[in-house]
Amino acid sequence: MSLSMVRMFRTLGIGLLALCPLGLLGGEPPPAFPFALPARPGPARSTTEVVSFQVGRVKLDFTGQWAPLLREDKVVGLFLAGQGKVSYASTFEPEWPGFMRNLKDWAALKPVLVDQAQSITLPFKMARIFFGGTPVPAWGGSTSGSLEDQYPPFDDRWNRVDGHAPSHLQAWQALNAPTKAVTTIEFEQDGQPWLYTHDGADQMLETLQWAIPFQDLRTDLKGWFSLIQLSSQPIGWDPRKGLAPTHFQLTGLDVDLRAKDSRNAEVIVQETITPLESGLQVFSFNLWSNLMLPKDIRYLRVTRITDGEGRNLAYSHSHDQLAVLLPAPAAKGVPFTLKLEYQGDFLVQPNEDNYWQLGAKEGWYPTPGNLASEYYTFHGTVRTKGDWIAFLPGETVRREKDGDWNLVETRTHKPICFATILGGKYYLDEETRDGLTVRIATYGLKPGVANQIFKAQAFNIVRYYQNFLGPFPFKEFVIVEKNEWGYGEAPPGMMYITRDAFQQLMIVNKMDEMVGDLDRLKARGYNVPDRLTFQTMDVRHVFAHEIAHQYWATVVKMPSPQEQWISESFADYCAALFERDSKGKSLFVKNVANWRVQAEWATGKAPLPLANEIHEKDAFDRFYTRKGLLYAKGPTLLHALHQELGDQVFLTWLKSIQTNFRWKFATTRQLFGLLGFITKKDYTPFYNDYYWGLALPPKQP
Repeated sequence: MSLSMVRMFRTLGIGLLALCPLGLLGGEPPPAFPFALPARPGPARSTTEVVSFQVGRVKLDFTGQWAPLLREDKVVGLFLAGQGKVSYASTFEPEWPGFMRNLKDWAALKPVLVDQAQSITLPFKMARIFFGGTPVPAWGGSTSGSLEDQYPPFDDRWNRVDGHAPSHLQAWQALNAPTKAVTTIEFEQDGQPWLYTHDGADQMLETLQWAIPFQDLRTDLKGWFSLIQLSSQPIGWDPRKGLAPTHFQLTGLDVDLRAKDSRNAEVIVQETITPLESGLQVFSFNLWSNLMLPKDIRYLRVTRITDGEGRNLAYSHSHDQLAVLLPAPAAKGVPFTLKLEYQGDFLVQPNEDNYWQLGAKEGWYPTPGNLASEYYTFHGTVRTKGDWIAFLPGETVRREKDGDWNLVETRTHKPICFATILGGKYYLDEETRDGLTVRIATYGLKPGVANQIFKAQAFNIVRYYQNFLGPFPFKEFVIVEKNEWGYGEAPPGMMYITRDAFQQLMIVNKMDEMVGDLDRLKARGYNVPDRLTFQTMDVRHVFAHEIAHQYWATVVKMPSPQEQWISESFADYCAALFERDSKGKSLFVKNVANWRVQAEWATGKAPLPLANEIHEKDAFDRFYTRKGLLYAKGPTLLHALHQELGDQVFLTWLKSIQTNFRWKFATTRQLFGLLGFITKKDYTPFYNDYYWGLALPPKQP
């Protein structure tokens, strides 16, 4: 399964700004955060002539009342009430299939091809525009009373949009990149909100999003919206040729977590930040603020943020977004420390079972939005109470009693990403072979026969991969059972596997006993079936796939969502190779055929690197389209290369990737460049036609 699992709960950020409660600081409050004060409309004017402005791939036309938006008497934007339209053009051709489907599914709209762009025109009656790094238009017109009565309801509606904190982007632009431009346009008509963002300073993306109401009858969710991304286009870079700029890296993550019970926790996180450019003063992260569950709302509240010298720092925390302001701009290449203290009831037990998980890329620690910014050594200490114990990445430094606490401390010596922590009622069993300790953590039940099988399986798979992927990256590997169904997940040095894998082995063993009983009955003359069949999930493939993630995702890292096939497709193909060599060629042939069928169904919907930008309205179609690209088309491309190259050259390529990009980020373009170096052949047509294109390689016999 994907490293980035779909969360089982919504996250909401209620309120504009969550600053430290003074009583929790025990000292002076933090400095004020820029742009924390709300904007307000100034004197309104009215224009009967069409006025307009253009930014990026958008043109806005408008007639009616408009007012400047003021923040401390500085004009930061416009508020509009009248008749207008936003014309949006998608010029990034690879996204067109997804853009067109997204528009059709969500808005029942169809773009028109104009001047090599898929264009759409969206009417509005009310809009709010924030500008940064570009002059605010002064349209003129006659004095026309006030818009102060219409503004508060509009402002309140947009404060109820999940994940939307435009003031953070404005602060980032103003203090980090004042010569670059950012613009957000919040516009709506007949109760339908749309959001356009031109981020030419931080993420370097231009996006169009459609807002949908939360499908929940709870009164505390009334009026809340979530955003569906319909279009995303790069600004000043091309994902087919490289990556968006990475402004900084998180190079050290130290977590000290105390789980006071199965719901409440206190956390101290120290992050080492290394700027990759000079002049950065605002740093932005994803960090939970509120979690909306079926029965209640949970909170994560930051109580203090300090630097390495213990000075309080200004920050803004809302809508699952955190922005931190340094006292002065940071220097390129000079690391600094952020220390965050926070607490709350954000430990969530899925289905009220006896465990909780803080998952990969879920925002339980301040997480950079750019994948290429996560490149940290990890140190973690977790304390749990009662008979609960915890699991986290890294080699075990100690696991012991600390008064009433069960304490575990781990550390990694190489840079990782996708850190997770899980705590619950578990039993441990372990075995060490050839310097590798495989540890099984069973949920609720003491170790059984499944543990012996799983340990042997893990050792066999690791031994197999080391032949062509190199040394296994960790001295410890922990397999944690989750009381859920139907998937595996692979954080660094760990594997989460659901209970059906354990139950399946028990069922298979029971079936074996039943077969023996039937044979004995048959020998006595009873009329019984010749054989008994029982189809189960192939645990061996899931194990092989998740263990392969220790190479494809942890050792060789994907620097952006467009590169996720380096994680998923390569891991699944390696799992199929293991099955081929351990269970026979017929199973491999079956895998290849299944990949082809699924790939043919999905490939016309989007190019492989845009698998994560598919937002079909039907959740089933959305899931299987993404699956068909990352877990079917990707392996199909690898199989085509394998057939062309043969075993020796293909495995040499895989090993060369692991050698050249060990503990580094890699792009697909770099991987094909390495393949070209090995074979002396240009794979640019393959890259363009099959990876970035919608075609599949010809089917080979």
